[in-house]
Amino acid sequence: MSAVAHRREIKRLVRMLASGSPEDLGAIPWASPVMMFGRLETSIVATLGLNPSNLEFVDARGAQLQDPLHRFETLSTLQLNSWADAAKEHIDRVWSACNMYFSRRPYDGWFKPLDRVVNGLDVSYYDAWSSACHLDLVPFATGQKWSSLAPDVKQGLLELGAETLVRSIATSPIRVLVLNGATVVRTFERLLREPLEVSSMPAWTLGRDGTSPVQGFAYRGMVTELAGMDLGRELLVLGFNHNIQSSFGVTREAVTSIREWIAKQGKGVLA
Repeated sequence: MSAVAHRREIKRLVRMLASGSPEDLGAIPWASPVMMFGRLETSIVATLGLNPSNLEFVDARGAQLQDPLHRFETLSTLQLNSWADAAKEHIDRVWSACNMYFSRRPYDGWFKPLDRVVNGLDVSYYDAWSSACHLDLVPFATGQKWSSLAPDVKQGLLELGAETLVRSIATSPIRVLVLNGATVVRTFERLLREPLEVSSMPAWTLGRDGTSPVQGFAYRGMVTELAGMDLGRELLVLGFNHNIQSSFGVTREAVTSIREWIAKQGKGVLA
């Protein structure tokens, strides 16, 4: 996808915000859409999450991040009263914040652990070639955590975001998509409309020292369409049930094993 096409897609998402439909589903009304984290047009691997964290837009006290601390644009940083007032210069700034995310002020506490996982494929969010990026199922940050949203609200947000996700993948060089955690896997499968192949991974079991063990599972699939829309090619989808950043008791050994599995599965596709 070219920079021109990126801007066109972001303009479409901004129009959604102007219409109020994302806000009706709990999206933060003053926060810009986040189409991608990093350079989509050069990435051969993408990780996938649910939706942008509100911490990309606010500090620990809930106050909006302002220049020069902000990561993404807002109505305030763009000096707009409404998204309906957004002009080309504002769309360009929203695009630039997404495109240059990892060279500005990335949320390293969340992205560094995932970067270590995809490093096994010889890619990184942070390298000079921008060989990896991050995508979300929904391009809008919400005031509440995903787990707190009602099922119909989640479905509505997924429907708003599906076209952007499919178009982003279809018109990019991405060949491997990595799903981070069981909730992402389950939600992705709803768009896929069929389950991924699942395998038990004993080496990924957590909490084996006197606590109830949490089994590890790997997910794999070759995907050609998503949400009924054609991707234009086969995409290797790999996933794991542990959330690398927040699952209780995630060990270095488990993360290393996940990294090695992803490397083994993906290198043939990327060769």
